[in-house]
Amino acid sequence: MLKKQINIIIVLIFLSPILFAQTNTYSPYSRFGIGELALPGNGQNVAQGFTGIALRSNTAINYLNPASYTSLDTMSFLFDFGFMGSKTQYTTNTLNSELTNMNLHHIGIAFPITKFWKASVGITPFSSVGYDIVDEQSDPNIGLIDYHFTGTGGLNRFYMGSSIMVYDKISIGFNYSYLFGFIENTQQVVFPAESATFASTSVQNNLLTKDGILNLGIQYHDVFKDKFFLTLGAIYDSKTSLSTERTKIIQTFFPGNTVAIGDSVLLEPTVEIAKYDDTGSIIYPSRFGFGVAGGIKNKLSLSAEYELQNWSESLIMGESDSLANSSAYRFGLEYTPDYKALRGYFKRVHYRLGGYTANSYIDLQGEQLKDYGITFGVGLPLRGTKTTFNLGMVLGQRGTLTNNLIKENYGMIHVSFTMHDFWFFKRKFD
Repeated sequence: MLKKQINIIIVLIFLSPILFAQTNTYSPYSRFGIGELALPGNGQNVAQGFTGIALRSNTAINYLNPASYTSLDTMSFLFDFGFMGSKTQYTTNTLNSELTNMNLHHIGIAFPITKFWKASVGITPFSSVGYDIVDEQSDPNIGLIDYHFTGTGGLNRFYMGSSIMVYDKISIGFNYSYLFGFIENTQQVVFPAESATFASTSVQNNLLTKDGILNLGIQYHDVFKDKFFLTLGAIYDSKTSLSTERTKIIQTFFPGNTVAIGDSVLLEPTVEIAKYDDTGSIIYPSRFGFGVAGGIKNKLSLSAEYELQNWSESLIMGESDSLANSSAYRFGLEYTPDYKALRGYFKRVHYRLGGYTANSYIDLQGEQLKDYGITFGVGLPLRGTKTTFNLGMVLGQRGTLTNNLIKENYGMIHVSFTMHDFWFFKRKFD
């Protein structure tokens, strides 16, 4: 049994390059900051409005507050992996387009160390960059000029977390998250009407980030009359300077193909004008969050939370970038008719609903982009096991048409499995 669980951990580590290579967004807004920030949480969190600060469960991994790990059963081993698919409609005052994608979203494990000490390890996306923008302008002396802006990449998070129960009702925990990834932003000037005589120029900025951040969490959990429960939670991320390497490449593109002159000279259509390498940092800002959850034990859970992050203090290689302090309100509900029901499968299904509204960290032309939506889904237990199939749906809107900006209407589907096994348990046969 232990050998199988060790193999799962090894697979988890080697899957990190797959997550790193994914394209998770096509949003033009991913051009700013460190890209489009990933929506938080696993299957249970997604369907409950992305809440998690005050949620506790012995059948799910909730890395949004590491203090929640103490809710894990002493003999339980959880393995969770999931996929996220999305369809987004991008709208301007004159144009519409739709794009879809499907990617591996997360993979993680959670396990007990002692009765009061639990841990979790996992990989999740942190931010994504994926845009291709053309700004066409006209000059009376030159003609048409196309300004191309493209970007790819993003950051992923490999986290290792632990929590302990310091008192009967209070748990504290931490996640150490190692952020790693590559972001490429390119600007190119093209003269389509004069392509035979005018050269094009591109400036490429590549950022390579590898560093860690610390996330702290605390929860107070109490049960009244052996039926009703109340959980209060809080999280805090410290302000961190993430080590970053930057490569800047300036190139000129001439019309035509490679031409040979003599035996040893080649005229290349692409000429590298300059290349610069330097090191610096990305300032990851402090983050605060507070949440509350209550209801009927194993039957009904209502949750609400507020989060604030000081992105206005963030700098990328010493430069600011159209960023503002972000904030979010999230709400969630989970209802299980009868989790012990011997008959009637749908009595044991977890029904989930939620919603959220947020001011994103992007501020353009005096408009701080807003993001809001509703979520819903189910947790389907597999017969005879503690394994659960989670299905979550998200319908949301981000951005605005004001000041010639872009509005995004999106739908997402999140599918995940939370698999249960026993930790350090040896089966005996008579």
